[in-house]
Amino acid sequence: MSKQIAFSHLLVSSALLLFSTHIAAQELSPYVDAHGNISNPKNVEDTWSHLGAYFVQDAKDHQAFDAHQVYIQKQFLDFFRKTGKFKDGTVLVKRVFGTTNKSFTTGKGYFATNPKVTFVMVKDSKNTFKNNKAWGEGWGWALFTNESPMKSTTTNWKGSGFNNCYGCHLPVKDNDWVYTQGDQQTNLGK
Repeated sequence: MSKQIAFSHLLVSSALLLFSTHIAAQELSPYVDAHGNISNPKNVEDTWSHLGAYFVQDAKDHQAFDAHQVYIQKQFLDFFRKTGKFKDGTVLVKRVFGTTNKSFTTGKGYFATNPKVTFVMVKDSKNTFKNNKAWGEGWGWALFTNESPMKSTTTNWKGSGFNNCYGCHLPVKDNDWVYTQGDQQTNLGK
């Protein structure tokens, strides 16, 4: 009888833990599920605030650049402007495009072409998903490719290649792991 009671308590405890994690994920962001999987927000270009643009030189072809467009939801931008901090649940979306160039009478112009990848970060200072390696240092990290636009390819934020979020963001560790240099027009830039 006591084994049945213990087993029942274990089942109830497991169900409560799963339910509380689901509730925590829902409260954190609609773009995060109960396991900490991050989804790729749609239509950010139409409904979110544009933080700014970065142009990053291609490591192999020094004549080519990628255009990085960064977006945030307005309520989280307003919170940042008031406090200087990213509120839990803040979602940052960076769309990366290839570029091409053309000479004009005013000089050589570069402009975005084909989409390459999308990076998504979700702020979580409470470390809600401590067993999910795609989360670390107060953020959830996700990479969406053209081959996998709906499912993040990030399984470890300290992964390799494009999934080495840690290596890329280490230079801005003291800025809450976020590059804000290109965000001058929204008062985020530092």
